[in-house]
Amino acid sequence: MNIRVLEKIDIAVIVNGFKNSGWQIKLASVFEQYLDDQKQDKRICLVAFVDEKFAGYVTLKWQSDYKIFADDNIPEISDLNVLPSFRNKGIGSALIEKCEEHAAERSNIVGIGVGLYPDYGSAQRLYIKRGYMPDGYGATYNYEYVTPGKEYPLDDDLVLWFTKNCGTSN
Repeated sequence: MNIRVLEKIDIAVIVNGFKNSGWQIKLASVFEQYLDDQKQDKRICLVAFVDEKFAGYVTLKWQSDYKIFADDNIPEISDLNVLPSFRNKGIGSALIEKCEEHAAERSNIVGIGVGLYPDYGSAQRLYIKRGYMPDGYGATYNYEYVTPGKEYPLDDDLVLWFTKNCGTSN
């Protein structure tokens, strides 16, 4: 497995990888934005290849949109995706580990959010297995805390946030 920082030449390969997987469509514009964010030191995007085939990616945002992380300068791991044919092979865990290494260069803590419906079950288990703990502030919807008694759609924006100690920052 080879994990490295996203480059412009990767974009078409990634888009085609998702298209051919039959899983979900990813637009080139998303990865073009990630490249722009990298140039501005807002995030890094790491890509994983197995036998020279695209397998997955993840990003590490230096400034989270989640207020608790932003206020404490906690980098946020986001948008972890592993193509279905490459799952259960340690790729997601390896991508997260690389993010943790990068995060440790700037912070003692790294954060991650996870959706609450069954499609996120594997991710929830992976994060706990890797030592992530809920941050203790409860769920958010669109980065705003949920209010007891109020209804929210059960979609990708309903998130529980986790943190992990990632070592000593410089």
